[in-house]
Amino acid sequence: MLGIVTATTNVERAEPCLLSWQKYATKELPLVIVGNGGKRPYLGPVKAFRQGIDQMLVAHPKVDLIACLHDDVLIREEGWDGAVARCFHRHPEVGLVGFGGAIGLGADGIYHEPYDPMQLARIGYRSNTDDAEAHGTRSLLVEPVVCLDGFSQIGRREFWLGLNGKGATHVPPWHYLELEGFVHHFYDGALGCLARRLGWGVYYVPIRCRHLGGQTAVGDPGYQAWAQTQIAGGDRGFWEAAHRIGYDVFKDVLPLRLQTGA
Repeated sequence: MLGIVTATTNVERAEPCLLSWQKYATKELPLVIVGNGGKRPYLGPVKAFRQGIDQMLVAHPKVDLIACLHDDVLIREEGWDGAVARCFHRHPEVGLVGFGGAIGLGADGIYHEPYDPMQLARIGYRSNTDDAEAHGTRSLLVEPVVCLDGFSQIGRREFWLGLNGKGATHVPPWHYLELEGFVHHFYDGALGCLARRLGWGVYYVPIRCRHLGGQTAVGDPGYQAWAQTQIAGGDRGFWEAAHRIGYDVFKDVLPLRLQTGA
């Protein structure tokens, strides 16, 4: 059973996207919507998704797959939820799946050269979005990747609980990111790093969709104003801080590359 968590600054603006998730699904999908700005206090994406996952885990104990979707993702694929479920069923080692992913994360020379946030860039990005070629390549294959784009992060319940597939419990991923200081940016790369650290595989599923981009946070003037009150440089400050945190805390797994036999 699949459930969805999203965060939004404006439910009315996001409604066409939210409706598309159910319209093209094979069954009714539980949905948790976290208010992240607008008439509510701004939280930033990491805290908002942490709250949403926590709510979903408690309110829907039978949900075993939970999708964290940006509220600006318009799904166009009939039966998309079934395609996602099949991927998890066929690959029990996989803990995280999404609609856009990369086969590498981090430069070969990372930690051997002076720090530069661009050392944490993705390599070999693929998707099946309307404008896939503008961001990388278009792939119609279900295939292993090392990390996903932040707009779609679909995990097993066990992954979101911080389990490593062998029963050992770690800090749940969104909690870990919040504790480390992530607010926005690079959390998608960080989740890929956590999947590797916990021993979970990551897969890309070529769901046809349109990612409108930026509306979940960066494109919202209220978010931008809030960010200016939180950190020097505002949203750019969040971006710089997130990459530095990722660089510092994931030295045990970066750079990420596809594992032999994946």
